[in-house]
Amino acid sequence: MSEFEKKAKNFFILGKIAENLKMYSEAASNYFKSLSALNDLALEKIGIRTSSHNQRFNLLKQNIPKLYDITDKLFSVYRRTYTQSLNSEELLRLRKNIEEAFEYAKIDIPDDKKIK
Repeated sequence: MSEFEKKAKNFFILGKIAENLKMYSEAASNYFKSLSALNDLALEKIGIRTSSHNQRFNLLKQNIPKLYDITDKLFSVYRRTYTQSLNSEELLRLRKNIEEAFEYAKIDIPDDKKIK
């Protein structure tokens, strides 16, 4: 398992733990970090390494539009977690999008057994 795949799964697990504790902003932050690791993994598979959010967004937009669309849609929600709380419905929508990114990247989504 690559380092990026490991990070994607670990951040997703941390997101699920925070979600189970009703810590929705913290869950969203970890889910988005999981997405960032998935993005880096996908870019690495085509020989590209990134060093910033801006660079990652530009490279995703050019090379992997599907992951760009998911990331672009969720970035404002992630940024909002710095100063505001999310509700459970917003978090559920965010998590479903992250799960879609896992499926697109052909990476198994960590199940609840991994969390326990």
